[in-house]
Order: sequence, then structure tokens, then C-alpha cells
Amino acid sequence: MKASLRKEITDYKALVLDMDGTLYYQIPVRICMAFELFFYHIFHLNKISDISAIYKYRKRNESGELFKQDANIAVWMQKKPQKYVRFFRDKKLIKFAEKMQKRGSKTVIYSDYPLKEKLEALLPFNPNFAFSSDNVEIQCLKPNNKGLLHIVDVLKLPVEDIVFIGDRFEKDAACAKQTGMDYLVLSRNCFIRNKIYKKIKL
Repeated sequence: MKASLRKEITDYKALVLDMDGTLYYQIPVRICMAFELFFYHIFHLNKISDISAIYKYRKRNESGELFKQDANIAVWMQKKPQKYVRFFRDKKLIKFAEKMQKRGSKTVIYSDYPLKEKLEALLPFNPNFAFSSDNVEIQCLKPNNKGLLHIVDVLKLPVEDIVFIGDRFEKDAACAKQTGMDYLVLSRNCFIRNKIYKKIKL
């Protein structure tokens, strides 16, 4: 666990939650999608260029370059993973976020990728706000903290009352540190993650 928490996790007035790898376990979803891509393109060899396009899209986003999805990439990156996202949700984290909402705290989802289908996969969980890199007010990828600053402005809360929960130190934690915000970086391993939850009494 990598964390900078100045108080108990339940004492924050807002949670900013990363989507991919945080609200759901990303590795099993990627494995399922890899199989689906493979078997689909065995029978659709004329569309094999899809795989290259998806790879280039992910590579450019990982490098920090905001790159718009075309309709084909959106199918493979957003629509088709939806069923797997629902299956591999982090139910414990979602339950905690819902509990915090009932206590009056705000919940925000903030992702580098479009959110519509993945948000639907998390239902009935309904965050107070959801933002992604393609929002007009943001137009950048983490660790650029423009998006996080916008979220702070929308929440109208002191930054010390907000905690950012993600799964990547170089993206999520770096973004939070630039903003002066507390953060918690979760392991992608569900067993290690559950130990973290016990430690912080989530």
C-alpha cells in the first residue's frame, strides 16, 4: 500500500475514485478481453487491423497523449468490457463508497477513459459526479492535475477534506500530490487489497 492519509478514511468529506483497476479488478477483465479479441479475429481476419488500432490507442494514452476514440475502439474499449467490469467489480470498495454517501460524503469517479458503459456496469452504485479526460473542462490525462483541480472546484471543499483512491502511483498518486490531496493507492491483487482494507478499517 502506498498512501498519504492525514486522517481516518471515514473522516473525509469526499472520495475521488479512479475507475480502471480501482472500482474493478483490471487484470482479469483484460484477460477476458484478450480471449474475446483473439477468438473474434480468428473468424474475422479482414478486421485484424482492429488489434493494432487498439494497441496504438492504449500506447498513446499511456504516454500522456490525449487521443480520441473512434467508434471501433469504443466498442472494444468500452462496450464489450462492460459485462466483465460488472463481474469483477470491487464490491467492498463500492459498498464503502455508498456507505460514505449515506453519511453525507460526496463520491466522484475520475478516469482517463470514457465512462458511460463502465458506470452502467457498476449500477446500482451512483456517484455524485463522474469525470473523464474528454470532458470539456479537462482535456488532459493524469498525472496532469487539471482534472483534479476542476473536481476540487466543483466539490467546493478544502483539498484536505478530499482523498483520491486509485491503483497507480505514477498516475493517481502523482496527480493527487500535485494538488496537495491525500491519496490511497490500492494493490491490483484482490488478496493484498483486502488486507489493506482491514488495515485502514474500510
